[in-house]
Amino acid sequence: MKTELILMNIMAEVTRAEIMHPAWPRDLVKAAALCAEECGELVRACNDYDESRGSKKPMVTEAIHAAATAIRFLKNINEEEKSNE
Repeated sequence: MKTELILMNIMAEVTRAEIMHPAWPRDLVKAAALCAEECGELVRACNDYDESRGSKKPMVTEAIHAAATAIRFLKNINEEEKSNE
């Protein structure tokens, strides 16, 4: 898969996710948990594929979801009021 197509799919998923779920947790741990959840779903899809119970399509889908969630995390982390710097 070409990088341009990957990035286009990720940004389309970011847009879709922001429309479907406009609220993003202000709590950083909860926001990170959303990223971890998506990564867990990617691991599950890979495990299913590895055990001949799935195809590559769910792996691609979950990788896009994980990347989109990480982008949402990064977009929102700068809006935090509290700073430890």
